[in-house]
Amino acid sequence: MPSFFVVLAYLTLAIFGLGSAWGFLGSLALAAGLLAWRVPAVRSPGAAEIDRRIEAASALAHRPLAALADSPATANEAGAMLWALHQARMRDALAGARAGVPAPVAAGLDPFSLRALLLFLLATGLITAGAQLPDRLAAAFVWPGWPIAPPEINAWITPPGYSGQPPLTLQPGDAPSVLAGSTISVILDGAAVPVRVSGVALPAQNLGAGDVRVDGALTQSGDIVVGRWWHVLARWHVTVTKPVAPVVTLQPVIAAGTQLDLAWSVQDSYGLSALTLALSPVGDPDALPEGADLPASVGRGQAALDVAASPYGGLTLQASLRATNLAGLTGSAPPQSVTLPPPAWRDPTALAAAGLRTRLALRPEGAAAVGAALRHLAAVPPSAISYAADIQLAALGESLALHGTTPLDAVARLYELIRQIEAGPDFLPQKAFAAAARALLAALSHGPPDDAALSSLLARLDDALAKHLAAIRPGENAAAAISKALDQLARQIAAEQRAGNATQAQADLQRLAAALRALQNAPPMTAAQEAQAQAAQAAAGQLSQLLEAEAALRDATAQGSATAAAQAQLQAALAQLSGALAKAGLPNLPGLGQAGQAMSAAQAALAAQNSGAAQSQEGAAISALQQAAAALAAAQAEAAGTQPGGEAAGEDGDAFGNQTLGAPAASPAAIIRQKIIDMDADPKLPAATHEYLQRLLAP
Repeated sequence: MPSFFVVLAYLTLAIFGLGSAWGFLGSLALAAGLLAWRVPAVRSPGAAEIDRRIEAASALAHRPLAALADSPATANEAGAMLWALHQARMRDALAGARAGVPAPVAAGLDPFSLRALLLFLLATGLITAGAQLPDRLAAAFVWPGWPIAPPEINAWITPPGYSGQPPLTLQPGDAPSVLAGSTISVILDGAAVPVRVSGVALPAQNLGAGDVRVDGALTQSGDIVVGRWWHVLARWHVTVTKPVAPVVTLQPVIAAGTQLDLAWSVQDSYGLSALTLALSPVGDPDALPEGADLPASVGRGQAALDVAASPYGGLTLQASLRATNLAGLTGSAPPQSVTLPPPAWRDPTALAAAGLRTRLALRPEGAAAVGAALRHLAAVPPSAISYAADIQLAALGESLALHGTTPLDAVARLYELIRQIEAGPDFLPQKAFAAAARALLAALSHGPPDDAALSSLLARLDDALAKHLAAIRPGENAAAAISKALDQLARQIAAEQRAGNATQAQADLQRLAAALRALQNAPPMTAAQEAQAQAAQAAAGQLSQLLEAEAALRDATAQGSATAAAQAQLQAALAQLSGALAKAGLPNLPGLGQAGQAMSAAQAALAAQNSGAAQSQEGAAISALQQAAAALAAAQAEAAGTQPGGEAAGEDGDAFGNQTLGAPAASPAAIIRQKIIDMDADPKLPAATHEYLQRLLAP
């Protein structure tokens, strides 16, 4: 009762707003002390006292419990019967016996009825506190501050890397919501107290000087508690949410020509690690995979997928778009049906090989049978192909039959062979030239390469160009002239880049790219074109010999040993040359007519023994023949597809029909600058000269 009185008194003070942490602790201590003081005074009641309490609480007369414990004084039959009836009546009376409610006898402990005053004050406080009652009670029933200074706590949550979110520093009262897989980190300065997440203690790492660091993963919602149960230093409730998969939408796939037009949208909060389009044949679950990796970005996107190399041309496929986000979760769009365009092969061997390639892609388990069919196709092809293609086709079939190559690699290799068969013998040289051209353009587009690297790239390009032109234009000899023009333009671009002339360098780089594309895409010669090219090549040889002979005749004329008959023989050779040029499709080559007239005049002067006039006419004939040689070289270059628009390079032009590079003539400073750039493009100049020229070009 005294302890209860103290607690009730403190509750009354708390309701009136007079409670405090130390008051709460003091009242508990006083109540505990009074309880400890009164407990020893309590004694256990005896059996008789227990019986008397039950009889009094149950209003039982004649002490029935004692009667049940008694025995009769005399033992006779009549007395025994009477005693049995008496005890039965006592037992019936005890059927409603009870212990009764506690009786604290408060009046003995509180003679002045102060308990009534306390209850009155308690009721008054409940009425007057009103809406402030919860706050007053919350302020009154708290523990006082820890007497020892608590350790400094630094706590933060690091979200998973895929979220892209910064670490979250925890402050008192925070209740953050984080992604599953986040990490809680707590550093305690000068104290080693436990840290629990959802009741599980985290392992601690000693940092030295009494400092401790605790790290742990957050996998479920719960409380982060720092400290022991009797002294909690910090507490945060954390809600853990799981990441969600991307939402992917694929628009209807449209087959156009040899490509598939794709449009899609991806919604995701974390970003994508992969976006993949998978194409699978309908009804063939074991078919080789087909598809492409698309740009892994959130939002709308579109792409054109080239399916010319697909082994499933003409078949209906299921197109599925799948996105994987940085959290490792995958979402996909409902699959769509799309029919790929059929292959455009015309060569019978290419068509047969394409059918076997499709069969291998659909049924990889039948690789051995496909290999045997390829060997048979190479042995008895339905059309004439190169011997090299025959050998490669047979070797691939043998490797497939012996399981020496995988079906996936064989499908890729078959596509290259089919292209080679379809394109003819010029396929491989064209591929090598395209690779060399791409390497040169890539080097020039990223800044001026050094001289050694540029020379290596140009040597590779020249070699590939010679083989490419020999494949598509047999009999021609234009590769050397074209290579020289390409080399000059490439070196000029590098010089312009070193000089800081970016605008001109970019324009020249575009010209170079256009010329390389024209060379790469130049169609092979027809039989008639090949005959004309061979005739032009033969005529070029005759023209060169004629020039040498005319120059020798002029030297002989100067020495006084030339004859009119020798000049007549050269005129006959010129007539034969004109016939050869007519066969080459060049009947009216500029300069030939003037050369014939000059030779006739020189013959007449030699017959009249006028060596001065003869030398003059022979010089004119040589100049005319040189003009014809230049025109013939330009015609050969045009036939090789190196002069867009069919324009022949003039005296002041380059091999691509363009006028000399540089600024307009109206700007003398720009002309001088361009001349310096042209000089700097010469790789044979000493390093000191290059340095000097570049200093002149510096802004």
